[in-house]
Amino acid sequence: MFTAWRLSVVNFRKLLAAASLVSLLASCSGANNYTPLLNSEPGAGEIITERTPRTLRLFYAALPDVDNSELTLTGPEGDYSLRGLHTMGADDLMVEIYQPALTNGSYTVQWKTRVEGDPAIYAGQYSFDVAIPE
Repeated sequence: MFTAWRLSVVNFRKLLAAASLVSLLASCSGANNYTPLLNSEPGAGEIITERTPRTLRLFYAALPDVDNSELTLTGPEGDYSLRGLHTMGADDLMVEIYQPALTNGSYTVQWKTRVEGDPAIYAGQYSFDVAIPE
C-alpha cells in the first residue's frame, strides 16, 4: 500500500509540474496584445485636410519614461527629423516635427517606450495621411 501511495504522489508531482510548464508557456506565447498607447495626435488612420501637423503627441496609460522612449516618422520624403522629445506630464510623449515640412502623402509613426510602474518595453506603429486641397 505504501508503494501505491508513493507512486500516486510521484504521478501527481509530474502532473503538477507539467501543468505549471504549460501555464508558463501559455503566458509567454505573445497572445497578450496589450499596448499602453491610448491615443495620438495626429490620430491613427486620420486624414488631415486643413493644417499640416508640426508635432506628434502620443498618450499612454501611464507616464512614459522619456529616456527609454523613441519616436520616428517616415513619409514621402523618407525619414523626418524630430527634436525635443519630452512629456507634458499628462502621460504623453511629444516631439516637434523639425524637417522637412510635411506634404500631402502617407506617414508612419513608430514608437517604443517604457511606462511608469511597468518594466516591459512596448513598441508599435500607426499611420496617418495628409491630404490638404491645393
